[in-house]
Amino acid sequence: MASEGNSSAVMPTSPLWVNPVHANRMDTGQLSPISTELELPPVGVAVSSVPTMIHSAASSCAESWSTSYSDAAEPGEETDENDVSWEKNSDDVLTVPKIEPLEDDGFHMDEVKEAPRTPIPEPKDATAPQAKLKRPRGRPRKHPLTPQVAANKVAKGRSKTGCITCRKRKKKCDEAKPRCLNCEKNAVVCEGYHEKTIWKSGKERAEEERQKRHSLPHITLQPIFQGVETPEDMVFLNHYISHLSGVLTVEGQHKNAFKDMLLQMAVEHRGLMHSILSVASRHIDYDTPYGLKLLGSNPKITLPSLLNRSQFHHNAAMEKLCEPVGNESDPKNKTNLSPRYGQMLCLLLQTLAEGNPNGEHRVHLSAYKNLIQQSPPPDNAFLIFITEFFQYRVFADELIRYPDLHIPRLATEDWEPWLEIQPARLIGIADGLFHYLAQITTIRNNIRANMAGEVDPVVDYTSLYRAAEIDSAIREWTPHWPPGDSRDRVGLLYKQMMWVYLFRTIYPPSSSSPSTLFPQTAPSIIPLSPTSQPHSARTPSSTERPTSSHTTPPRAESPPPIRYPPHHDHRITLAVDESLAILDSFKPSDPVQTLLLVPCLVIGCACFAPAQRERVRNAVRTVRGYTGLRNCDRVGEVLEEVWRLMERGDWARVWDWQGVARSMGLDFSCA
Repeated sequence: MASEGNSSAVMPTSPLWVNPVHANRMDTGQLSPISTELELPPVGVAVSSVPTMIHSAASSCAESWSTSYSDAAEPGEETDENDVSWEKNSDDVLTVPKIEPLEDDGFHMDEVKEAPRTPIPEPKDATAPQAKLKRPRGRPRKHPLTPQVAANKVAKGRSKTGCITCRKRKKKCDEAKPRCLNCEKNAVVCEGYHEKTIWKSGKERAEEERQKRHSLPHITLQPIFQGVETPEDMVFLNHYISHLSGVLTVEGQHKNAFKDMLLQMAVEHRGLMHSILSVASRHIDYDTPYGLKLLGSNPKITLPSLLNRSQFHHNAAMEKLCEPVGNESDPKNKTNLSPRYGQMLCLLLQTLAEGNPNGEHRVHLSAYKNLIQQSPPPDNAFLIFITEFFQYRVFADELIRYPDLHIPRLATEDWEPWLEIQPARLIGIADGLFHYLAQITTIRNNIRANMAGEVDPVVDYTSLYRAAEIDSAIREWTPHWPPGDSRDRVGLLYKQMMWVYLFRTIYPPSSSSPSTLFPQTAPSIIPLSPTSQPHSARTPSSTERPTSSHTTPPRAESPPPIRYPPHHDHRITLAVDESLAILDSFKPSDPVQTLLLVPCLVIGCACFAPAQRERVRNAVRTVRGYTGLRNCDRVGEVLEEVWRLMERGDWARVWDWQGVARSMGLDFSCA
């Protein structure tokens, strides 16, 4: 505090200082001169001894002393960053307030409390207080510079357009093109950038796809094999390779000419490929489990589509077959002869697969006979193959074909192959056995003509003499097949079949007893079939028969009596039983099942006992199940009709089963 000696200092003449204030007792509600703006003298000091000060701290600071920052430095003067200028107001002398004494000497300054501050209402739109910014160093500018912000620098989040390598490594990418410089700096391979995708609506995407389809060039993929163009064609081709070609041969898959020869030519000849696909399509039975499996395994095909495609291949094959051959001297035309023979072969097989009863097979056999004499194929191996195949069916056709005086026979007795058939695949062609079949058919046709003309005797001695020669030749014939080959047993079956055919031919129902037709060297010995062992066939007399003291009572359910033709000879029954035993010895999966249909027809027409007929039925069903050829059903129909005639006792028609097939409207190949 200032001393009392300083009371003589000059005092301001402002009215604020001349109005004395009476010393009253201090109110506790307003103790602070700062907060009350009252003129209170200092405690214990006379009013007149100390000059009074501005009673507002705020006004005192504003009027007495003030500090400010210089706006700008004067030229030629040095400025300090922390330079502060102090200014005085009009009062040059510091005024010391006068301290007035208080009446209450017990007042203590420590008990003085600050009056509560008057609350200042905050504006309604006041925002939250912001953090105080740090004061920049140095003297603030009077006109601060506007900060320059780069216009092309936009704040954004993480970039997703970096290169693939940086995104995998989770490194910052400079997105340089075509390669990231960051990757090159770090000596890593830059994998490039993902293709930029732009979102498009479904309509826009559909329109873009449509434009792409129209803008793309049109290409056509040609079939790798001529004629094999659709899924249906692939079904037919797979069936031919995996199934049909196997059941047509007896040599197994390692020597299958239907694949090794025909299929190789079909790759280069469109007509032959159509023929192969046509026969394969006609061979499939869609009602069997195999056919249903084919339909269910491929969702792209249906039964109508398969049938339509099958008809297409048949028409295309016939169109190619009817094209003219051209000049025979041209080497190219000679090369095309082999596929033409292959087409004939396939069309013939198609009649067997369909079981065609209209004699269509004979058209293809006739075409083969005419073409082979004029233009044989240049390939000898293929020539041997087709010769054996066609000639086997030509001879077997004699068993069903009814003779016609206006149409010449296809089979001739003096037929000889152009080349030696080696190796042989079938039975009866290379070994000459079917020559006897043609000779027996000639005898049968003569006997049929005599029966129609009521010539007596029906079997003349010329026919009997020829029959004796044929019988002797059949007995001398011996099959030659390697050991273990099933065709060795099939050869014995064919030998027995040929003897049954001869025996049934020369003993028509209107002829005399068989004993008068075959001259016998001894009355007690009867000639048996060539595969049977000779034994005594003399009928014992009544005195030589054993007698029994009691009679056997008849059975309650005895089988019906067997009806035999007049002058029946038990030799034919023995030959049939031996043939059926050979038939039963073959397994259903044996490849020789392909050769058993012809013996089933000949042996079946000589089965008078119901038990024998049932065994023949089973054999025919087995052949049908193995080969899948529907001509087996036609053979079964003819046999059923012949057996029905046996029950009726119509022995003349039973003898002439070719006439029975004709009356039924059946003209088919039984091979």
